Amino acid sequence: MTATNKITFNNLYRPNIKVDVRSLRLVFAGILMSVLLVMTQNLSAQEPGYVSDSLLVPVRSGAGNQYRIVHRGIRSGTPLAVYDRSEDGEWAEIETRGGTRGWIPNQYLLTQPPAALLLADREKQLTQLANERDKLANALANTESAASNAGGEITQLQAELKTTKNALAELTRVSGAAVELDIQNRKMTTDLQGQRSQAELLRLENIRLQERIDSAQLLDGAFAVLLGVVIAIVSPRLWPRRRRNDGWT
Repeated sequence: MTATNKITFNNLYRPNIKVDVRSLRLVFAGILMSVLLVMTQNLSAQEPGYVSDSLLVPVRSGAGNQYRIVHRGIRSGTPLAVYDRSEDGEWAEIETRGGTRGWIPNQYLLTQPPAALLLADREKQLTQLANERDKLANALANTESAASNAGGEITQLQAELKTTKNALAELTRVSGAAVELDIQNRKMTTDLQGQRSQAELLRLENIRLQERIDSAQLLDGAFAVLLGVVIAIVSPRLWPRRRRNDGWT
């Protein structure tokens, strides 16, 4: 009876135990979410911060902190001329380009430019390289555009060249007859010039013959006149004279 009652008791209260575990899980999850929410809010409220790398080194009139300050502070990265060092090696006598001369702790001197200057130089070089890259990109774009335009012009020139070749072939075909006509024309011109030369020679020969004829006629006339004169002179002597009867005989 007791065992039966115990089993019954356990069976009666087992659902209540399960309900308590679920509640605890829900409460634990709520607490965890609250904690995460608070941590997230705290993290979002934080601001990033960095230690400044800018350093100001005071310049003193002597090699020690007991000497007066002649310059409030030289900024890190400032080029200096080092003239001397203290006996203990902890101080160095320097002079700036502006003419400020004094002593600073030797630990602040570097033989190489600091990282900040090197970084600035690198950034400057990167900026120059970026500018050169942009220029090269623009030049490449312009070159590609020019190449594209040149390709269109080449296509157009090829088409014009083809048209010109066709026109030249047609002109050659048409001009073949013209060339033959030109040859014939030149030959006819040469023949005409030869005929003109022959005609001129004939005209000159005719003129010379006419001159000979005129000369012969002139000589014949002169000869006839001369013959008449001779006859006129000689003929009276050939006939005897008749004596006149004058009545005196």
